Order: sequence, then structure tokens, then C-alpha cells
Amino acid sequence: MDITKVTGTIEKIDADKHVMTMKLDNGKKKTLRVDKSVKDLGFTPGERVQVSYAQEIIVMAERSDKSAAQLGKYGAVDVEAEGEKPALVKVDTSEIIGRIVSIDPMKRRLRFEDSDGKKRTVKLSYRIKNLDRFKPGETINMAITDETIVEVVPLDFAR
Repeated sequence: MDITKVTGTIEKIDADKHVMTMKLDNGKKKTLRVDKSVKDLGFTPGERVQVSYAQEIIVMAERSDKSAAQLGKYGAVDVEAEGEKPALVKVDTSEIIGRIVSIDPMKRRLRFEDSDGKKRTVKLSYRIKNLDRFKPGETINMAITDETIVEVVPLDFAR
């Protein structure tokens, strides 16, 4: 699973729900769940930080004509940052049914439309083989990880 590092300014923190909203340096706003292993949420709005987070990724996918029973075994996924100390954070997964809009096997990206009509593009795990079996227009069952912050560092101390 990929770990992404971004810098920005904290706009809002909900310590009870473990959620942080940031304005990133690229101007975009991002709200992420903070993993419970991040002990210190003593940051304040307006503070500049570097955040490392596990990106949303499809860890399991089957055409909807297949049994979705296999998806249930992916309740959580371990995260390890490539080339760094293992974070060993359990990232929760959700089961989603969607209609494939497009698929790019080279970039391992799948664009799908969920049951609410919202279109999303998500990276596919390398565990998923034979991407040519998925075709636009098909409905698939997916296990998708949550985007989760695994580390927050004040910008003055960012590595």
C-alpha cells in the first residue's frame, strides 16, 4: 500500500472522531481519518504540518456475477511504507459495489460509479491479477481501504 506525504495547514480537528481537515499546499482541501496509533492530536487549526497517509486502494475485486464471500476476509490491511520503518497500521476496508467506467491496467487505476452515482478513481492493489478480465460497464464487488493518516509532524520538525 502506498504512503503519501503532503504538507499543509490544519483547518479543523475533531479529536473525538479522529478526523483532521487540512488545506494542502497545492490549494486543495482534504479531510482524512487519523489512525488511533497517532497518539498526539494536540495540534491546532492554523498549524502547518506534514502528514503521511495511506491512500485509498482497491485490495480485492470480483465481477458481481462471482461470490462476494471472499471479500469479507479483508477486514483490515497492514500498511508498510516502502523503504521506511513498517508502520504496521491496520487500515479498515469497506465493501462497495460499483460499475466500471474505465480501467488503466498500466497505471493500475480503476474509475467506477458507486450506487449513489458518484464517480471515483482508485488505485488497484498488486494483489489483483488479470486486470484484462474487468471491462467498462461491468458491475464489480470491491474491498476498498480507507484513506488514513498514519503520522502527523509539525512542519518545523518535518523530515
